[in-house]
Amino acid sequence: MKNIATIFFLLFGIITMNAQSLEGLWNTGKENTTVKIKKTGDLFEGLLDSSDNKEAPIGKLLIKDIKKSDDFYEGKIYVVKKEKWYNAKFEPKNNVLIITIYSGWMKKTVEWKKQNKDEHK
Repeated sequence: MKNIATIFFLLFGIITMNAQSLEGLWNTGKENTTVKIKKTGDLFEGLLDSSDNKEAPIGKLLIKDIKKSDDFYEGKIYVVKKEKWYNAKFEPKNNVLIITIYSGWMKKTVEWKKQNKDEHK
């Protein structure tokens, strides 16, 4: 019985370590732009935190209504160039956030890299 309990706690620890949160600062890979994702209540949201683009609307809500769904998160992302909200799937893996954006039957995948606090301006 003691061995079963030990195996359970080891497996639970491994699963917990592999589960990554959306929370944090994410670099979009374009114009040194970062989005800060935080949990508000039961949902996550992301605001434009910084950018080298002088016209970028700092503080603008870009991600909303994000909730956990199985091994990923689902919600909406704002595409600035289209000035429109799209459904999206968010998968954090190894300090990379894989975002799949859906528009009808078409989809596009982008990757954002998690940024350390030390790297932030």
